[in-house]
Amino acid sequence: MPISSVAPQLPDAPPSLDLTGKARIRHAALQLFASKGYAQASLRRIAQRANVSLALIGHHFGSKLLLREAVDRWIVRRLGEAALSSVDLCAPLGDAAAQLAYGYQAGLDAEPDMRAYLRRTVLEDVRGEAQVLSLSLEQIRQILGQVSEAARAGGGDPLAPWSAQVFVQVFGQLVLEPALRRDVARRGGGALPSGAGPCLPFAPSPGLRRPRRADAAPVPLGLVHSR
Repeated sequence: MPISSVAPQLPDAPPSLDLTGKARIRHAALQLFASKGYAQASLRRIAQRANVSLALIGHHFGSKLLLREAVDRWIVRRLGEAALSSVDLCAPLGDAAAQLAYGYQAGLDAEPDMRAYLRRTVLEDVRGEAQVLSLSLEQIRQILGQVSEAARAGGGDPLAPWSAQVFVQVFGQLVLEPALRRDVARRGGGALPSGAGPCLPFAPSPGLRRPRRADAAPVPLGLVHSR
């Protein structure tokens, strides 16, 4: 899928005004995919929650798989809008990466249904059928590629370690968050930070490097290559 298809852009209307039948279907699907899982969220349930007919879902999306793909693209675009507004494209690449992670996490703090859906996707999509993760990684690379330092870089792939670190920072935290919350509750330490950006520190240098020892195996960076 072309990167331009998930590029951040202004929404057609504020979410509160986006009340078309197509939008209601998409939001209902997101909520049910998050709460029930993709396999258990039937089109009939989605139609009931959106208060539309099954035929209207077929008209707008064609199939359940295509509906999920539309949800994935919408999520990535919405998060990209929030994240891009947090990035200073003239900042050093490492600072821009930290700002980008902050923007993504702030966007997820404001969208609990998205957060729940992405967590479930990371944990359950063992066959890699959902597009949202690969699209997110493409978008991370696209945004970091606009940073001045990246544009001036010579050979190699300066975006690889930073893209990987932003991706792991954002999506890894989604997976670990329930365990962290249980531990905080067990220790009586209150709640994890919410609504104020990253809960975990961002490293001041590229997070994925080859080990210093010559005999150590290199860290594979294959997961950050675009399709």
